[in-house]
Amino acid sequence: MKPSEHYTFGDTDVAAERLRLLGRVFEPSSRRLLGSLGNPAGELAVDLGCGPGSTTRLLAEHVACTRVVGLDQSQRLLAQANREQASERISFLQADVSAPPFPLPVADVLFSRHLLTHLREPGDVVRAWARAAQPHALLVLEETAFMTGEHPAFPRYYALVERMQAHYGQRMYIGRELEAVTRSADWSHVSAEIAVAPLPAADMARLHSLNLSTWSNDPFAQANYDREELAALAAELGRIASGEVSAPPVSCGIGQVVLSRAS
Repeated sequence: MKPSEHYTFGDTDVAAERLRLLGRVFEPSSRRLLGSLGNPAGELAVDLGCGPGSTTRLLAEHVACTRVVGLDQSQRLLAQANREQASERISFLQADVSAPPFPLPVADVLFSRHLLTHLREPGDVVRAWARAAQPHALLVLEETAFMTGEHPAFPRYYALVERMQAHYGQRMYIGRELEAVTRSADWSHVSAEIAVAPLPAADMARLHSLNLSTWSNDPFAQANYDREELAALAAELGRIASGEVSAPPVSCGIGQVVLSRAS
């Protein structure tokens, strides 16, 4: 992403742990989406914003492309990806995924999960990605459309994050407008839907607790949120994550769009 973009969750060891957990929690929905593509072939598949590489590995399992490359701007996360996920077929490169062209040939498949929510102009980036795609290449996108939980810690957490992202010109629930955001002369829609998944409360509480430990230090959070409230919220999320407090699953809507590059 461009230096002017604001990524709240960082690339520390805590952020890496968060991304590993995120990958595990959302893998079933991504696996279903990628499995619906029919194992597309070609020379190159690209994972945009690969983080520590779990999505790159998942992409490689569902395409017949000769080469699969994960791109990310974080050297720390790429080092982890290279240690844990690299193979003869899978590799990783540092690049600003919001600013193609990339140091690669044009791709046959591109995949992005939970990236557009962090961008101020996601539609512009989707259009720009056409410069990194072969004619008829597929672009596969997943973004959060909604999140609801019956335990009060969840809706409070989501309200705080949504407000903070809005301050930075980002949309937490961009998944619900993903079809509209991706309309472009450069891409045609193959499919668009919102999949609903019940996610374990303990996993989500752990995920949010990791997030909170990072974004509570954000300048906006420090200036606008009560520190005692954040501490109490973190403690309650910790109790849910440990199983001390039980909670029903979190209901998550996941916007899933598949696009085809115009010829």
